[in-house]
Amino acid sequence: MRRRERGQAGFSMVEMMVSLAVFALSMGGLATLLIQDSQINRTEQMSAEVQSNARNTLSMIVQVLRSAGWDPRNSGMAPVVLDPTPTDSVNFIEVLADLNEDGDTDDANEDTLIRHINNQVEWRRTSDLTQPFVIIADNITNDSDGDGVVEAMFVPDSMTAPTVITVRITAQSPVPDPRTGQYIRYTVSSDVALRRNL
Repeated sequence: MRRRERGQAGFSMVEMMVSLAVFALSMGGLATLLIQDSQINRTEQMSAEVQSNARNTLSMIVQVLRSAGWDPRNSGMAPVVLDPTPTDSVNFIEVLADLNEDGDTDDANEDTLIRHINNQVEWRRTSDLTQPFVIIADNITNDSDGDGVVEAMFVPDSMTAPTVITVRITAQSPVPDPRTGQYIRYTVSSDVALRRNL
């Protein structure tokens, strides 16, 4: 059996310092990768949420607009009431449909007022003006290029006798992207043909 000499019992102080420096550099690199990966994941999650918000809002509005003008008794009602100043800070459209076929649009869900105000989309599904609006979406800016100018949400092909309404929704992330510092925006649109008299 060989005996160790006294000077060879462990690591020297220089070897320990070099080992710790290499370990610290490795951990620093790993931490940087983890932070970058976390930011990429957060950006992807924010992007998916913004897209989902825009698509869901568009889907809800299009579904209501497709019922516009349902007039089984041919009473001659207008399918929609348009916002006379669509570039204003509040953009709205009123959708009319005689869903219960009683010759008027006074019942629940037959007169739906949809409006975009203060980065929110809200609606009131009754002609009763005392009823409150219900918020259906937040973070809807309708500022597709980020220049601070809000584009109209409802664009008719004609202000006097519309046959098609183009609905444009631009959703924005509630906070900036952690990697770029910019807000994430996503725009969707749909052309909805209005129903003609039966």
